Order: sequence, then structure tokens, then C-alpha cells
Amino acid sequence: MGKKKIYKVGEYVRLSKADLDRDGMAKSESDSVTNQRLLIERFIKEQPDMKLCGVYIDDGFTGTNFDRPKMKELMADVDAGKIDCIVVKDLSRFGRERIETGTYIAKTFKEKGVRFIAINDHYDTLTADGAETHIVMPIKALTNDSFSRDISIKVRSSQSVKRERGEYVGSFAPYGYKKTDNNRNLLEPDPVAAEIVKDIFAKKISGYSASGIAAELNETGVPSPAEYKRMQGERFSTGFSRGGKSKWSAQTIIRILKNEVYIGNLAQGKRERVSYKVRKEIAVPMAQWVRCENTHEAIVSQTVYDTVQVLLRRDTMRGGEGRESYLYSGMLFCADCGCSMVRRNDPRSKKERTVYICSSYNLHKSCSRHTVPEEKLNEAVLLFLKDYIEKLCDTRILAKKLSSIEIGYENAGAYDAEIKSLKEELEKFSVLKSSLYQDLRDGLINESQFQRYRNDYSKLETELENAIREQEKIIEEIYERGLLSDVRLSNLKEKLNISGLDRAVLVTFIDKILVLESGKIEIHAKFDDRIDKVEELLPMEKEAM
Repeated sequence: MGKKKIYKVGEYVRLSKADLDRDGMAKSESDSVTNQRLLIERFIKEQPDMKLCGVYIDDGFTGTNFDRPKMKELMADVDAGKIDCIVVKDLSRFGRERIETGTYIAKTFKEKGVRFIAINDHYDTLTADGAETHIVMPIKALTNDSFSRDISIKVRSSQSVKRERGEYVGSFAPYGYKKTDNNRNLLEPDPVAAEIVKDIFAKKISGYSASGIAAELNETGVPSPAEYKRMQGERFSTGFSRGGKSKWSAQTIIRILKNEVYIGNLAQGKRERVSYKVRKEIAVPMAQWVRCENTHEAIVSQTVYDTVQVLLRRDTMRGGEGRESYLYSGMLFCADCGCSMVRRNDPRSKKERTVYICSSYNLHKSCSRHTVPEEKLNEAVLLFLKDYIEKLCDTRILAKKLSSIEIGYENAGAYDAEIKSLKEELEKFSVLKSSLYQDLRDGLINESQFQRYRNDYSKLETELENAIREQEKIIEEIYERGLLSDVRLSNLKEKLNISGLDRAVLVTFIDKILVLESGKIEIHAKFDDRIDKVEELLPMEKEAM
């Protein structure tokens, strides 16, 4: 009698994200990794011809394809002769894709001499007849395939509704934010990472290039977004990491600077799966993105964000070997060809002199030099800024522009007169109401009339008191706005008493500078008449120091 064959068993367990509830627990307790293992290992112990030789667990992987790390490891061990029997809880744990699942069972395992057992489906390739293999199992596989398709449709539909409502549906919060504890679809600033985001925007405004910002963050030991997520215990992976610790890169910085999530907006649905069977994602046209504004707390202001977008759209070529862009980066252009001006030492000058010339001329002589000495440019820009700021801070000019003081002080007198009239009216009705008691006592009115007149007068008193409060509130706002504007303008004027050029002031007040062929310059100011925007940008310079 020959020796009985002992099968070398590979125990395969799978749990996908779709099998989990909001708290990360298996929706069905029987599908949990622990219970799958208990079921399989109890089954193996009861089989005298089986020996457990390997456990393969794909936790968090879909069953719609076989691109799973432990599945690949299992098949590699099959090829190496380490495993010749595979046991799963049921067919759905092995795979939900009908065609490929059927190919493994009917062809691959047969060719490799592998026994396959799905416990709850009562299927064993060693004892299965033709009907089970060619009829029953394909039907089960088709059912699992349909289940995956239905789940995919439901998930997409649910996510679409959430996006339309302005709820965040991403697996991980964007860098700088975290999901709130009581609502996983709502973002709130992460105290640590949000400060790094503010610093990145500040550095960009102060003249840093994207690569310069990345280099400084790496040198100072600030964890990159991917590293920070991993430090927080999140199971995060990215295609941008190439082994080892993930570092900051210029691309990462640019993605942050362009992301409107930092001004409180959500733009979702930028990518979508090709199908429920294919993990590959494709880009969705911008017109089809789902955008919702003011869905969460902003980290940077709209003004700061808009200023950075302008700088990103322009040529921000760095001068010299420095990490920062030069003072006029993204602001100085040739008036004729529109190309940026580059900073060069003038070789024709006997003493050291720095000039700016057209980059188009510098590269391939397709334009003229448009030379302007740096000293002359600085003097002209400084003179322009002093004059512009003086005008901007003139309260008589700003009073005509600022929406916050559209109502002048002269209107306050009219409101005072209205309040006086309302108070006189209120006093009259109070007297009439008091006289009702005497009229009732003297028999001039009966009890019913007394109650009706008293209610009418009380109602009128309440209406007049409310009207007086509204008028007083308007007057308070008029004086408060005017006083605040005077104080703010006074403080700003003191703050902007500049003696030298400053990058933050430059990007706040100047849109662009054009250099004519003659060397003359044209300065285009933003002519921003809102003082609050000025105050938003100026502190960024301090943050970037």
C-alpha cells in the first residue's frame, strides 16, 4: 500500500476596503481576517492529508483583479513547489472577477497540479465533478462579479452625492488638513502641517522658487507630506516616492501652491477608475470637476492665493546661484516681445554694474537688449511706490473708494434726527398707555376696551423701540467704520514708510513692470483700493523670514 499524499497547504485570506464599515471594522464578522483564518485552520486540522505551510493575507485589496502582493507571493510559492493546495473561506475571498477566477480554477491550478478548496462553497477540485467545475462554479463566479459591479456603482453614486454636497470623499486628508473626529467628510486645519503650508505660500511671495522652497524644507528636516502621513500612522503610499524616505520636491510645492483646498474650496472628481475591474485611473476634464466653495476653514487668504497664482503663471527664473528668485522675479518684462528680463553683469562697464536685458535677446537675439541698469530701475520703482502708497493712504481719496465707509459722516445727522422723532413718538404712546388706567377708573372705557387699547399701545411701543435700536446700530457702525478706517490707514501709512525696496511690498502694489527699448520703464500698479488685501499680504514677508 502506497504512502498517502500529504498536501502542502497555502491558506489565503483577503479583506477589501469595501468590506469595511466607517470605523474600519469588517461589515460581516465572518469576513474579518481573524475569523477567516480560524475557519480555514480549523478545516485544515480536521484533514489528515493536509499540512499548513504558508499563510497569505491581502488586507485592504479588492477582489476584482489579482494584482495583490500576497496572491503573487502565493503563486510564486506554487511555482517553487512549496504549495500544492490552496484553501480559502469561499470563492469571493479568492476573487470576484468572473473570467480570471474561472481561468485559475479550470486551467491554471489544473496545469500546476494544485488542489483548490473553497470551504463555504463546498468545492474541492479533487472531488468535484464536471457539473460543479463547468456549471456551478462559473455561476458562483458570475454572482461575485455582479456583486462587485453593484458595489462599485453604489460607491460611485454615494461619492458623487457627497461631492455635490461639498463633503470630502478622499481616503486621506490633503496635507495641511485632517478629518474631523465627528465627521470624516469634513476637513479642519492640522495645527502642525497648516503652519508649513502658510510658510510655503509666504516663501513664494517673498521670491523663493519652488525648488528653493523644497530644498530648504528638506535641509531643515521638515517631513514631506507622505512622510508626515506615515508618522501620523496612516497607511499612505504614493507613486512619487522612489524608495527610502520621501523628500520634498518642486512638484510637491507647486501642487500645494495651486491647490484651492487651502482657501476653503473643494475641487473633487479629478480622476476616475476606468472600470470596477481595472485599477487604472484616468484624468477627468476640468469642466467636469465638482467644485464647492467655503466647505471648510481656509489656511491662506484668497488674496494671498491669487497673488501666488499670478506669480506661478509668470516666468520666475532665478538669478545667480541663489535659492531665492531675484527681487523682480515674475514682474519684469520686455515691453515689445513680452519675455521676462534677466539679470546680468554689464561687461561693457569699467566698474561692476548690474543690468537687466530681454531674455529673448539673451538666448537667440530675436529681440533687442532693452537694457535697464538695476540702480536706475530700483530708484524708479522706489519713487513710484512712495508716491503710490502716499496716495493710497490718503483718507480723503480712500473714503471715496472703500466700500466700508460708503455712508459718510454727514449722513449720521439724519439718523440722529430720525431717532429723536422715534423717541418722541414712543413717549407719546407711553403717556397714552398710562392714561388708560385713569380712563378705566373714571368709566370712560370698559374692561374690554382697556385690554384692547393697552395691547395696541404695547405693540406700537415694541415696534418703535426696535426701530430706535436699528437706527442707533447704523450710527454706531458709521462711526466705528470711520474710526477703524482712520486707525488702520494711520497704522498702514506708518508701516509703509519705506526707505528701500521690499519684495512683499512690491508684489502687493505692483502688477508688472515693462522695459521699453529706450530703457524707460512703465510700472503697472494693481490699483487695489481695498485696504484689507494690502494688510493680508504684508504679514507674509515676516512669516517667510
